[in-house]
Amino acid sequence: MKSKGFSLIETVLYIGLLAILLPSFVMVTLGYIQKSESVDPKIRMEEKAAVLFSEIQYELNQAQSIDVTGSSLATDDSSLVFVDAEGVSVTLSRTADAIAFIGGDQTIDRLERETASNVQWITDSDIDVNVWNVAVVRDSAGTLTGLNISMTMSVLNADGSPYRDISFSTDTTISLQPYTTEL
Repeated sequence: MKSKGFSLIETVLYIGLLAILLPSFVMVTLGYIQKSESVDPKIRMEEKAAVLFSEIQYELNQAQSIDVTGSSLATDDSSLVFVDAEGVSVTLSRTADAIAFIGGDQTIDRLERETASNVQWITDSDIDVNVWNVAVVRDSAGTLTGLNISMTMSVLNADGSPYRDISFSTDTTISLQPYTTEL
């Protein structure tokens, strides 16, 4: 006679195997979740920095002139003034901003793009820009050929605690076009 289903011994074996494998699976899953919580903000910062530098490089490659004397360069709180392709004066600077979080307001530094008619934030409200350093790069004849930009960012916690243990630093040099003049 053929019976269908599981015998008691098979059921006990399956439960035993499940009891051996389940804790390992749970530990691996929890480890992955904890790792992704710390990796995701870092990846987001790296992506934001890449997009930000791409936009800045595009604008500077189209710029008519760089106002070196009107900019505050080579400090951790630099401001960069340039005239864009349409002849509009643009200032990129690090500016303090009060952000509301669950635990209360926090003042952070964000990057701002300012023209005579428009002011816009170019970094997210949960990213604190700790360092924004712009320095000129010159060739042997003293001609302005590029700008070196260093930036350090930290991610804020949405629960109001000041910082995650996540920060990101980057340093890049943007070459300027030969037609870009120095003011």
